Amino acid sequence: MIKSRVFLLLFIIASTVLLYTMPRYVVNNTADEVGSQPPSSKSDNQPGEDHEHAFNIPDEVALKINEFYDSFKNANNQEKRLIFADSLAKAYKTVGKLDSLAKYIEIKAIEIPSLENFLLAGDGYYEAFNFAVDQSKRNYLAEKARTYFDRVLEENPALLDVKAKLAMTHVVGSNPMRGILMLREILEQDPENQLAIYNLGMLSITSGQLEKAIGHFKRLSSLAPENPEAYFYLGYCLFELGKLDESKSNFQKVLSLGISGDLVIASEDYLERINR
Repeated sequence: MIKSRVFLLLFIIASTVLLYTMPRYVVNNTADEVGSQPPSSKSDNQPGEDHEHAFNIPDEVALKINEFYDSFKNANNQEKRLIFADSLAKAYKTVGKLDSLAKYIEIKAIEIPSLENFLLAGDGYYEAFNFAVDQSKRNYLAEKARTYFDRVLEENPALLDVKAKLAMTHVVGSNPMRGILMLREILEQDPENQLAIYNLGMLSITSGQLEKAIGHFKRLSSLAPENPEAYFYLGYCLFELGKLDESKSNFQKVLSLGISGDLVIASEDYLERINR
């Protein structure tokens, strides 16, 4: 999934009165992820059957996936089946096939229902949802994540970070305002919930309310001074508003945190543009 360049990708998601466009720094991966259909039962023979046709998977990894899948399909008991499902999930993770990763994580939630396994499955689909480009795939992955997050919250409604993730899956659904209201409810319960603040900041960006987004990301940076995303999106908003000196200091802050990866490359790109 990691390539030599990253870019600011506009995701189009439904809103109550307009189309949101959410800027996220993600790696450039235009190939479809494989394995989008979920397993339906313990005896299902379908999960992973399309792995042989996956794109951009190195030969050595594809070979391992083939071997793991054959072992998974032919496993004669639950223990072995879950071991090879886990091996498949790890293999797909190495090549960034997040929906396939989520599908094999989900098998454990299907076969051994528990709050912990529902949470793992929900998080797997949520991560895949966040990085999917195709809108129909985003909707499908959001729905899958929502299903598991709902089950988690039925058992423990106090898990506000789970509720914050659930809210974002509603934003791309038929009732996006429900998701926004859920985020506000979280902050009424816990004014310092960082994920809710982050999500509201992102939604403010997508609706063009950059001043409001700045407020959210300033709040986030004060609560989590080591969070590079807070400074990056604060810098982005300030850049878009032409406040280049303030923007520059935030991108420099990202670089000062000693991290590596997409946010560093993105911040360097913006600093180069500011310094021209």
